[in-house]
Amino acid sequence: MRDLLAVRTRRNVLHAASGTLLVAAMGCGGDDGGAPRPADVKGVAIDFWGWNPAVHPESVALQKVLENFVAKSGTEVKVNFTAPPAGGQAAFEKLVAAVSGGSPPDASIGQHFYLSDLHRQGALLDVESSLKSSAEWKKAKTGLAPATLEGGFTWKGKVYGIPVYSSHFAMYFQPELLKRAGVSAPPAKGWTWEQFLEAQKKAAKPPEVSGYDEGFSYTRTGILLLNNGHRFMSADGTKFSFNSPEALEAIDFQMSLVKQGLMRAHDGDKGGYSEKLPQGQVVFQFGVAARVKTYRKDNVQFGTCYYPVGPSNKAKSSLTFGEAYGVGVFKTKDAKRQQAAWLASLWTTRPDMGLLIAQEAGAPPSYTYTVDDKAFQSAFRQDAEAWPFYDLIPGFVPMPNFPGFGDVRTMGDKMIPDIWSGKANAKQVLDEYTRLAQQKLDEALK
Repeated sequence: MRDLLAVRTRRNVLHAASGTLLVAAMGCGGDDGGAPRPADVKGVAIDFWGWNPAVHPESVALQKVLENFVAKSGTEVKVNFTAPPAGGQAAFEKLVAAVSGGSPPDASIGQHFYLSDLHRQGALLDVESSLKSSAEWKKAKTGLAPATLEGGFTWKGKVYGIPVYSSHFAMYFQPELLKRAGVSAPPAKGWTWEQFLEAQKKAAKPPEVSGYDEGFSYTRTGILLLNNGHRFMSADGTKFSFNSPEALEAIDFQMSLVKQGLMRAHDGDKGGYSEKLPQGQVVFQFGVAARVKTYRKDNVQFGTCYYPVGPSNKAKSSLTFGEAYGVGVFKTKDAKRQQAAWLASLWTTRPDMGLLIAQEAGAPPSYTYTVDDKAFQSAFRQDAEAWPFYDLIPGFVPMPNFPGFGDVRTMGDKMIPDIWSGKANAKQVLDEYTRLAQQKLDEALK
């Protein structure tokens, strides 16, 4: 198998080139709307880039998916999989450099807002026109969570990636601390800030044991905003917001936890944020699905619940957000390699491959039909710690997908802590952050 799927890790760090990407000279063959056919690509070899380092669970899982494609698809396509030295912005810059240099991979997985940036620069093939005759793609679209395609992989009416999985969030709790305080585990869905606060008051023993521990950032602060009815983007995708009345209400609620000693302050005087659940020093904590395997390996006591809903969440529905990961196929002069890349990309949408990724990496699949599949249900339906992440898929809201959002999120991570450190009040910080982020969005919309 290893001779069919060469796994390489590039150690040299490539930097983003300035200016417009030079993709026009590379051509865009294969964007003809025909469904990719295995007979046309027999023996073709493609380069497929990962997003995280080779040892990262998500890269390990993707590698196994591609190995499965090579072994079982019957296409006789060969895949050279390359894992980058680092993910996120570094992986994006590596792709930008490759495209600017005229040597992109045939396909790459990536976070949705970085792929949108590559799409804006003209580097990626349009999914809908390339796969308009593909039965596999038509089936895949029917199984996507409502917001995933439009909110995660569409920019200015063009679909630029095939969704694969997401990294979205729930909440962990320390069951023994709740039990000692005579507090029941949180209800499955729809529990409120009032219930959340009361549970903390009873189970926390500050400063040794806090009620809720969280880093102050776009993501970790944002999940509370989302569950209080805040929306980060307008319906038409032209307005960014982090300063709505619902957002300010959520910030005030978190600040009240700090003032009551239930939540550690950010500035370091009271310890700042660190992950205290493994030590049993926090009652509730932000949760990512990949931690389930890690906590079990380390014999950590934990439970998983949904984020509580705030008073301005009129639907009283539990939501989640985060990064959507998908595959983009790049414009090159080799139509056969493009067709082979589409076939490999579509393989990731299969229920058995979604199950493989969930088992290997803990990453929730993008497709509801995967979660509904008998094998997936058998593997996870009775798993109380993992199941909430999969149950939340219909309520998954991708982070904004506009080009440049990676910079906007980093900006928020730097500005939001100013609220807790006392440098400015919440309205001042969030108004200024929203203004600067809107400038980025306006630039992308030009």
